[in-house]
Amino acid sequence: MRKFIVSFAIVMISAGLSAQNFQSGFFLDGYHLAYRQNPAFTDSTAFRTGILSIAGATCRSNIGLSDILYPYEDRLVTALNKHIPAKTVMDKFPRQGARINLNLDFGIFATGFKRGDVYHTIDVTLKYAGQSRIPYDYVSLLKEGVIEKDFFDLSGIDASIDNYLELSYGQTREWGRLKYGFRVKPLIGLGHGRFRGRDVTLNAAGKGWTQDVHADIEIAGGLVTWSTPADNDSRLIDVASLGINRYKIGFGGLGLALDLGAEYPLTENLTLSASVLDAGGIKWLDKVYGKSDSYYKYDPNEDIDSEDKLQPLIDILDATNFHIQDKKANSFEVLPVSLNVGAKYKMPFNEDFSAAILYTYKPYRFYGYNEVRLFGCWTPLSWLSLDLSGARHNFGWSFGGAFDVHAPGFNVFWGIDSYSFRVTPQMIPVDKSNISMTFGVSFPI
Repeated sequence: MRKFIVSFAIVMISAGLSAQNFQSGFFLDGYHLAYRQNPAFTDSTAFRTGILSIAGATCRSNIGLSDILYPYEDRLVTALNKHIPAKTVMDKFPRQGARINLNLDFGIFATGFKRGDVYHTIDVTLKYAGQSRIPYDYVSLLKEGVIEKDFFDLSGIDASIDNYLELSYGQTREWGRLKYGFRVKPLIGLGHGRFRGRDVTLNAAGKGWTQDVHADIEIAGGLVTWSTPADNDSRLIDVASLGINRYKIGFGGLGLALDLGAEYPLTENLTLSASVLDAGGIKWLDKVYGKSDSYYKYDPNEDIDSEDKLQPLIDILDATNFHIQDKKANSFEVLPVSLNVGAKYKMPFNEDFSAAILYTYKPYRFYGYNEVRLFGCWTPLSWLSLDLSGARHNFGWSFGGAFDVHAPGFNVFWGIDSYSFRVTPQMIPVDKSNISMTFGVSFPI
């Protein structure tokens, strides 16, 4: 059982942050880092940022905190607590399974400056990216055990986490009325891990039980830690030893990505724009690849112990290890590319007001994310820009906003794409965890 919980923990860890996905800042006037969403979005203002002066987080999910924690008496308990009815939990959990994507950006350095007719940008950013999928039967098994039903399809459980350093150099140019730009981004892979259950089933019908397990695991760099079993068999990966080392940075691979963008004023008031981001990927080197292809059959003469509904998992997973197939495997992992298409209209009665629309598509590992966002933008003062936005996407509706203070000597920006009206005292969304937030400070030079 402990190994199954470990794999579940890895799924959840890789599930909760990228400023590049910060949609509310797309049309924000004065926002120095707008070129990250469209390399054509630059002006003549030179700027710089310091270490960790920029941070961004993005989470996309079809479940939320209210699906994991439940009120009981005067406290919160997990969905697996025996006092929470199984039907209550399973009726809320998505039938297609949970899907969670989480990205985190730490800006180390950024600068922009103009030389002649060309605007140049340089960035160094540390990134984390996690994606996971949790099948419905997985949660059903943990909550209900093998008493309520006797067959569980656990296929499709999948969790991956990547950590890499992004270096970038970009240019923005003009050709007539067309403004276009690009960013070339060498990538240094620091850590990669993935657990994938290709075909996993549990059959506990009648007496005894069987489980068919076909799963893969891959590890590169220093992010994911593991060890061999207690008997020191170097050919095996002990599932219980898997963990995340947040303090170790190790070289894991090299890659390259490209951003492209364009902006065109169709009329005096209407401007069209489009961008393609993160076209590329990382080649992970010296990757440890392990595989489990096993069929377990337990004594059919013994009834399942009704006092311990998860006994099949306890026995089966205590015997599960991954056989190392290759310790020098190489593979190329494509980044999830982003597509943005937008239009902004300045009001003819007052140029301080404008309306905009933005379509975004991003093919995550397990599904395609589509979003249409409407904006209302206002620049009430020469040093202050504001916007509010509403969006419709795969997981429902969301409401966001952003502001940018571009005072002499410094620039402060903050924004959120999906504001949740129900949050914990720690500002964690209670409902579906769809949030994108960024904050930063830059300095004009």
